Amino acid sequence: MTKLHLMGGCALVAMSMAWSVPALAQDSTPVSPTPAPSTEAVAEQDSGGLGDIVVTAQKRAQNLQDVPAAISAINAEALQARGITETSDLMGAIPSLQVTTPYGRTQPNFALRGISVANEFSASTASPVGVYVDEVYQSFRASHGQQLYDIDRVEVLRGPQGTLYGRNTTGGAISFFTRKPELSGYNGYVTVGYGNYDTKTAQAAVEATLVPDTLGIRIAGTWAKGDGWQYNPAQNRHVGTTDSVGGRISLRWKPSDRLDVNLKLYVATDKPLGANAYGMGQLDGGRDALGYSRFDPAQNGGRALGRDEVAANTGGTLYTNSKGVALNISYELTDNLTVTSITGYDKGKYRNAPTDCDGSPNDLCSIRYYSESENFNQDLRFNYSGGKFDIVAGLYYGKDTVKTTNEPDFFGVLRPLLLSLGVPGNSNNAAIGTPDAIRYIPGFLANPALRPGDAGFCDRIEINPNGFLDARSLVALQTDIALNNSGGGGFGGAYSAACRTAGAPPFGPILGRQRYDVQRPSKAIYGDVTWKATDRLTVAVGLRYTWDQVNYLNGSTILYDLSGTTPVANLIPYSQTYNPNLAPLEQREKANRLTGRANISYEFADDIMGYAQFSRGYRSGSFNGLAYQGTNQVYYIKPEKVNAYEGGLKMRFFDRRVQLNLAGFYYDYANHQVTQVVGATTFTRSANGRLYGGEAELSVKALDNLRFDAALGLLNSKYQGNVLNPADPSSPTRNVNGNPFPNAPSTTFTAGFEWDVVDTGKHKVTLRGDTSYMGKYYFDPFGDYGQSPCDRPGAPGNIRPAGTGITCGNPGYWLFNGRLTYELDKKFSVSVWGKNLTNKYYYTYGLNIDVFGLDYLNRGMPRTYGVEASMKF
Repeated sequence: MTKLHLMGGCALVAMSMAWSVPALAQDSTPVSPTPAPSTEAVAEQDSGGLGDIVVTAQKRAQNLQDVPAAISAINAEALQARGITETSDLMGAIPSLQVTTPYGRTQPNFALRGISVANEFSASTASPVGVYVDEVYQSFRASHGQQLYDIDRVEVLRGPQGTLYGRNTTGGAISFFTRKPELSGYNGYVTVGYGNYDTKTAQAAVEATLVPDTLGIRIAGTWAKGDGWQYNPAQNRHVGTTDSVGGRISLRWKPSDRLDVNLKLYVATDKPLGANAYGMGQLDGGRDALGYSRFDPAQNGGRALGRDEVAANTGGTLYTNSKGVALNISYELTDNLTVTSITGYDKGKYRNAPTDCDGSPNDLCSIRYYSESENFNQDLRFNYSGGKFDIVAGLYYGKDTVKTTNEPDFFGVLRPLLLSLGVPGNSNNAAIGTPDAIRYIPGFLANPALRPGDAGFCDRIEINPNGFLDARSLVALQTDIALNNSGGGGFGGAYSAACRTAGAPPFGPILGRQRYDVQRPSKAIYGDVTWKATDRLTVAVGLRYTWDQVNYLNGSTILYDLSGTTPVANLIPYSQTYNPNLAPLEQREKANRLTGRANISYEFADDIMGYAQFSRGYRSGSFNGLAYQGTNQVYYIKPEKVNAYEGGLKMRFFDRRVQLNLAGFYYDYANHQVTQVVGATTFTRSANGRLYGGEAELSVKALDNLRFDAALGLLNSKYQGNVLNPADPSSPTRNVNGNPFPNAPSTTFTAGFEWDVVDTGKHKVTLRGDTSYMGKYYFDPFGDYGQSPCDRPGAPGNIRPAGTGITCGNPGYWLFNGRLTYELDKKFSVSVWGKNLTNKYYYTYGLNIDVFGLDYLNRGMPRTYGVEASMKF
């Protein structure tokens, strides 16, 4: 009794804390009843308490409070009540979940408990948070944000899921379940909306039962179009627009009680004008490498740019398309044994053409990304439930291929300058563009007018002993340009002096085309056994063995001449003179891994359960695919591995009117994959570290018409135990030991309330309010870059200087959302809603690209608001 009184007292304290905050929304919202057994929720108790939530996180239907793990679930009604219409909205509804993106809604990066893809921006990189739609793994990150409509529920599993979900789930797993035909009559809905920025939305679904209890079809679609929230004075247009459409057809055939077949076909397209990144200069006055500052009125039409403005000379459409088919066949072999086959095939396209990576009206940095994916997944699963045992076992095979073409276009501003100075259009920048030739170049390339025997001629010139273009090369470039201009005699004097002083050659734009494919076949065998040792004690053990292969295929990079029209050199594989017949670069690696879990749980009372768990997860290895300058930059990064220790309590009190779930965890993390931009090249690194923290989730049904929810996440992350090799000039990096993980805020908090202000049965008015807090975090693993105090610009010439937007970290921020809904006869409703009501200015993504002297920062959405009407039938 003493323990129960203590726990009850803790619950009362937590409840009073929740009542002290103005708003709330979290995962314990009961899932509304649906005919599908896996999503059916028990109605709220006669006492008026909280209802049960049924999830399938462990590949079988279970009450959420009975699952000994940190799991959250949101159903369709809760998604609508909270205005969750895109993946970024989940960030304020799920504990310890963060959603960032380098390219708007088209490519979300999920982070759970500080584990994420970090600042990686390649579409070919797999996320360490697995994303599943109707149990089909979605490997192509660019399409992760395209299926959040006509959803039955969303389940979020925090922590490694190496047993039942497999690879690429070191952070956890997010599962979306779309609505399937109920096989009973006809139903549907239509929802239309209008918001600021002239944004128009529509979503609809219709379901028909062709044969009662046997055959049904459901058709759903979504559409949205709107003007942009960001103005680009350099192009005189608004960007950050909305332009998406999607459709889905679901067929269900249930010829008997034992056989259930579900077939789904879908297609979606998103093609907005992408919002431009904010280029915050790293040099004095917020200036970049060319001296531009968005804060300088003289450079921006006589005024500093507003916070909704970016002057970018390039920038285009973010195009994403996905389509696919999924087939789920479930058959009950016996009363205790069910076999399920889950088959998925999908294709995706991603085009970002072009993106402006300097946020300025100068042609300093732009790049075009093109990626296509093709994915196949097959999972054959057996479920046994009988006596004291629940067993899940299966076989998995998957293969995904991402074909990528990137077109870097750096320092294009120099093209007209050099041509005007008489530099031939067929000259090239191969000496700067590749580490295979960068240390020395032939002397005549520095000054073609000089020949052997001439005064000032030298056989070779050392231009960059470090092997790639970095900030120091840029400083040398700027110095040499000044020397050339002051000498008045063209390039001869300066570059003749380079023979003695290791200067630079005539530096020109880097314009190239990079191609490569990443192919990842994977197969696995797994099993998970849950044993009900006593009425209160349960033990579960699971193992999975995975055979993984990562192939880098068809790798090539070519460099164009100064005119930008003729290929002049191969960088990967290398040839100083362009050779179209060079065989492409290919590399293959294998990695076999054993993952699993051991879990023990105990019911201290009917509504109080505690658990302890050890689990191991891993993320497959990768190649440094974005590197384009030389073969030595295309290397293999070993797989990530995490050993996770977790314990928790799941409790209900006061006739189930109060629900409090607690979890604590410790992660031992190896080979965490992160991105470092050095000069104009991207490198994937890996580092070891540890994380620990805790979470609390609270739901309170204070009155029959008033409900509160809240969630708190605390996290401490640190890199440690890493060994650096400063003698290796090909991979310079700062010491990350002691720094926190990127995208790992120490504190996250969400809270909200839902109040039925009026409920007569026929008429209902509901007010929903939510708030969320995202604590301070860093965008990359290098912390403050050793700059103390952090609010000073990096010194030119240092390796990887960074601006204050990177070195000082992303400050913590609060967001507030609200929604007021009137409902008539449970069939018609009108809502007025607002997001980011205080119009908070905050960033969601950052990248240090020091060679251009700037921090690349993406801003979160400003205040949006609108009205929405829905009709059910």
